[in-house]
Formats: sequence, C-alpha cells, structure tokens
Amino acid sequence: MGISPISTGSGGFESYSQNGGGIGAVPNKISNLQKQKEDYEKAMEKTSDPNVTGTLQGKIEGLERRIDTLKKRLEKLEEEENNGECQTCKNRKYQDGSDDPGVSFKSATKISPEAAASAVRGHEMEHVYRNRAAAAREGKEIVSQSVVIKSAICPECGKAYVSGGETKTVTRTKPEDKFNVGTRENDPTAVGGMFDKVA
Repeated sequence: MGISPISTGSGGFESYSQNGGGIGAVPNKISNLQKQKEDYEKAMEKTSDPNVTGTLQGKIEGLERRIDTLKKRLEKLEEEENNGECQTCKNRKYQDGSDDPGVSFKSATKISPEAAASAVRGHEMEHVYRNRAAAAREGKEIVSQSVVIKSAICPECGKAYVSGGETKTVTRTKPEDKFNVGTRENDPTAVGGMFDKVA
C-alpha cells in the first residue's frame, strides 16, 4: 500500500490540496462571467415582459456577486504570488489510502514540500516491512516487492512535488520440500531418486 500524491499487498499514499486551481484560471473565469452578464443585459434591453426581466435581473445580480468574489480571490492570489508563497503547496496534505491500520498518515497531515519526499519514502518502507512480516507469519514467501514514488506539477506555482507513493507486494504459499533420495525396486509409488541402481 502507499501513501496517497499507501498486498498482492499494495496501497496508495496521496496528496491533495484545498485550493482549486492556480492564478491563471481566475482571470479567464472572470472574463467568461462578464460576457454572460453582458449577454443577459442585452437580452433584458430587448424584452418588455416583467417576468423575463425579473429573471434576467436575478441572474445578473448573481453573476456580479461571483465576479466580485473572484476579483477578491485574484487580488489575494497575486499578493501571495508576490510574496513567493504558493498556498496550494503550503496547504498540501497527505493521507494513507490503505486498509493497514498500523502505518503512519492514517489521517490527513500537512507536510512541507521540502519534507514530502523523505516522508513518503519512510511511509512506503513501513508497508515493505509490514508486508514482509505478514508473509512470514502466514508461512508465505515474497515473490516481489516494489515501491513507486509519484510526482506531479502544482497547478498554481508550476513546481514539481512528490504527490504520493505505492508499495506492491506479491506473495505465494511456500512449496513443500519433497526430497526423494532413493527408491526401492518393488515400490511402484516411488519416484526416481539420485541413484536407481548401483553398478
């Protein structure tokens, strides 16, 4: 399992952010909303029906509120960008997505971008060791184990970050050891051994 950027034993450890999109998306949203508002204003000028006018006026007022909210958000994002602080990276949280209760990050936890790589690697190694111990307890042997550390690009600041990891463990039941050192000539169930006859 992995950290979600936590058997087969596998898991996912991934990151998520509370911010929705970067600074570049906000001006486009504002522009689209302003076009919608202008279209409603033009439609309102062409009608004399009070029901239609009332409906259009309500839509225009709703769009104005959304535009004002987005303009305030844009100002905040620009201020943060000037300070060099990316809120998406600052607020990124990591959480284990596996059903293994004995590993870290079972609840969402903030990890700084600088510490994320080592935290994810450490978490994935917990899965490696726990899967090995589980295989030994169950009398199984490990066929393979792999750890993948995932990365992504922040939509707000464009920096690469460790987005999570995944551990996969493949096990199988240990084959029973069967040794046949020799055979007896009169035993029809005996299988060939090291020597059938001595010359």
